[in-house]
Amino acid sequence: MPQKTISYTIRQAPEVARQIDDLAKRHGFPTRAKFMSYAALTYGGGGDAAIVAELSQISYALHQIDRAATERLHLLKPNDIDEIGRRARAALNSVIFRNAG
Repeated sequence: MPQKTISYTIRQAPEVARQIDDLAKRHGFPTRAKFMSYAALTYGGGGDAAIVAELSQISYALHQIDRAATERLHLLKPNDIDEIGRRARAALNSVIFRNAG
């Protein structure tokens, strides 16, 4: 059985609609409605902490890669390299999942 769809109309100035469309496109949302639904459902949810955690994982991975690139590879163990890959993949997947809306 198909899910019921609820439709509603909002009134806004064309420039506001363009700003919303630009934000939606910039963050990977295919439509204004999907972006607005995501924004409404996550409003006030304190998502900044999750983003900071993801960015710190990416920063850590980049720091480790920088060590390797500056010929200090001896400071990295093989398990460290595997961990860099896991952390970077997990952080990027989390960002992608959040923006998939």
